Amino acid sequence: MNDIVVFLGPTLSRQEARRALDAHFLPPVSQGDIISVANENPRAIGIIDGYFQLVPAVWHKEILYALDKGIPVVGAASMGALRAAELDAFGMVGVGRIYQWYRSGFLEADDEVAVIHSPFEIGHHPLSEAMVNIRATLDLAVRNIELSKESAIALLEACAATPYWERSFDRLLADGKKLGLSASELKALERCERVDQKRRDALEMLERMAQGPATGVDTPDFRFNRTSKFDRLVEQDTCLARDGDTRITISVLADFYRLHGHRLFPGADSFALAQAGGRANEVVDALRLEGRLDTVLGQAVACDQSDGLRPCEGDDRAVLERYCRQAGLGLDQTATELGQAIGLHDSERFIERLHRFTFRSP
Repeated sequence: MNDIVVFLGPTLSRQEARRALDAHFLPPVSQGDIISVANENPRAIGIIDGYFQLVPAVWHKEILYALDKGIPVVGAASMGALRAAELDAFGMVGVGRIYQWYRSGFLEADDEVAVIHSPFEIGHHPLSEAMVNIRATLDLAVRNIELSKESAIALLEACAATPYWERSFDRLLADGKKLGLSASELKALERCERVDQKRRDALEMLERMAQGPATGVDTPDFRFNRTSKFDRLVEQDTCLARDGDTRITISVLADFYRLHGHRLFPGADSFALAQAGGRANEVVDALRLEGRLDTVLGQAVACDQSDGLRPCEGDDRAVLERYCRQAGLGLDQTATELGQAIGLHDSERFIERLHRFTFRSP
């Protein structure tokens, strides 16, 4: 891959981002994503947004892995600023005011950059306001002598006590009224210039990367130690395909094949390995050797009911009965027994995968 890859979500629209940098833009980064991208050897990786609550967050070790491969990694604005402040000593490049706030220790709380937002299909539109934006807005109001420092501090304390998904400028104004701010300060707060610091930092990062991906400090000489835990991450969470926020990882594909391989390649050695409970990466390697990986992966993408942000749920009994009829399995078995029969020994994961994948014939 010769592209620059940037993980982007609610901080900045893709249209605006593309005007600043010619890059391949992916949804917010999550666990396993940097490994997947680094294995394609891009010219550089940029991190702006990342998942952290509903989806496992990107590991620091993944970024170290990319740096060890000689791939520049740049971060700003949100998850990128956090990880850059934590890993700049190892060569990750941080950009922008928010990164500097974290790097200096002025900020410590992760939720300063957190927001809720819409899914990929409607543009990851932010539905709450990041506290760093509120902080930058209040700072400007104080500098412009529109708001006293004491009032700004009181408002920030109220904002910090508010769950990140409820933060907004409307909520800030309501807090100001509760705190007893004067009429002039309330009016100034309502009319003051709102600073989107995350957007500013993101654009600064993209413009810097456009000048040259390697811009920044040289990667220090450090030894990347592969651990058994990191190897498990590689073997299970390497991403094989994407559809918006939805990811098909190695482990997900192996589970899909366990569920529906009887319809695709019932006599294949790879399917026998899957049903025997073989490791996910071994099942995928077997499919690749047989030349069947693309077919199975395409079917998994076509059947996937997930939006990538939460488990698929529904009537467990109904989905079990439907699957048993399709697979020719006895209806008198428990979910644990059914899962074990196809090599999926975690009954909760078995049920979630049944809800997630509804088979469609090729």
